[in-house]
Formats: sequence, structure tokens, C-alpha cells
Amino acid sequence: METAINISPETEKITNAACGCGSGGCGCHPGAAEPLETDANVPARFQVIQQGDRIVEFGSGTGSDALTMARLTGSSGKVTGIDHSPENIRVAQRLLDQSGINNVEFRFGNIEDAPVADETADIIYATCVFNLQQNRQRVADEMYRIVKHNGVVCVSDFVILEDIPDGLRKEASAFAGCIAGAEKVDVFMNYFRKTGFTEGGIVEVNKVRLPDEMLGKYLSQGEMDEYNDLDSDKGIFSVVLVVEKPETCTPETCCHNPDKHKNN
Repeated sequence: METAINISPETEKITNAACGCGSGGCGCHPGAAEPLETDANVPARFQVIQQGDRIVEFGSGTGSDALTMARLTGSSGKVTGIDHSPENIRVAQRLLDQSGINNVEFRFGNIEDAPVADETADIIYATCVFNLQQNRQRVADEMYRIVKHNGVVCVSDFVILEDIPDGLRKEASAFAGCIAGAEKVDVFMNYFRKTGFTEGGIVEVNKVRLPDEMLGKYLSQGEMDEYNDLDSDKGIFSVVLVVEKPETCTPETCCHNPDKHKNN
């Protein structure tokens, strides 16, 4: 399969890289001159974070990623986590109180109408929450509204290249709930194209390995072999998408346009 897919309407191969569009970073957010964190447990998608960054996390859960990001951005930066679960917010706040970190806040809210001001974030992260949303175009629009010009959005989720059986999709979602909402990769990327992001693309792709006993319920032996073949387009893929907000907006993509995608 293709290792990455450009944000342009034409699908084309580009080199595989970590979140941040490669070792030099993405666009005008070039990443730190020296690594901020050498701990192998820090996800590659966080390597683009610089000291002083303002970061917003869509779907912050119980807060562990937000605290990791806060350590990377330093005391001059800030991390705002948004989650729709009051229990997650309570757990995250307890974790924050115990950590002694003072540059993180957690806000209760729906990421389709995120409680964050326009052009607040240098970076927005969303991990396995985009596919769970009912109105995904609205979520992409909110990301565009909140990120600064030349800021970046990093979305980690699941996609498919070819249709999969509904039963397999449902059972596979027990591994990760957001698999249930996995769409064709071009549909997934069109949300971001439509809202105004013009640069970037899918920078990391991994095929999801499902147990043969699960695959065997829905597929022939030949189909199972294709699902297990890393070079085959059949199966479910975990991807990291990085896109950059352009320096200027068009009238159609302007954050303040009241008619923007109003029918979505």
C-alpha cells in the first residue's frame, strides 16, 4: 500500500516520517533544534513540540498525554485538554494535581464545538477520537478555527482503503473503538481539505494485525492472506495525519465565515 497520502486531491506516495512532516518539522513550525525529550516512551508524534508552544488536545481522556506534552513545551507553554466525559475530567484533574505541573488545564466540552478561542494553538492533537464523532466535518472545522496560521494539526486514527465486512468492523472495534468509524482514506482526508488545510498529509501508516480466528469468521483463506500481507490494500490501517493551516485564508475557509459548512 502507499505509505503516505498527500493532502492534494491527487493521491501520491511520499516518504514515511514521524508526526511533524519529517525530521525538520512541518511548514513554519519547524520543531526544536535539539530533541526536547529522549525518552523512548514519548510518542514520535510529540517530537515536533517546541518550548513555549500552546497545545490543544481534542479528546484528552484521563490526561496522561497532556502531561507528557506539558513537559515538552515547558513552563513557557501551555496545554489545554478537552473532553466530553466528566469522569475523565475528574481523573485528569486528580492526575494533574498529583504531578505538580502547572501549565495544563482540562476543559469539559464537545470537540464539535470546542470551548477554545480562535487561533489559540500552535499544535492540535487528536488521538483515536476523530472517527468517534458524529459530525466529523464540524470537528475538522473547529481544528481549523482554533489552530494559528502556520500551526499544525496532528490526527491519529484508523482508515480503510477497501471496504471491509460489517461484522469484522464491529468485532475489530473491541480492540479500539474508533475502528468502528473508519472510513475510506480519501473520505477521511477530504474533511481537512474542505475546511482549508492545504499542506501536509499522512506521515505514518501501520496495518492493524487482527487475530486469524477473528478474520476467519468473515473472510476466505485467500482474503485472510491479503489482510495479513503488509503490502496489500485490504485491511484496517492506523494512520497519523499532519496538516498545516495556511498563512492566509480564503473567504470560503475563513474561521469567521458564518456560512462555512453550515449544512454539515
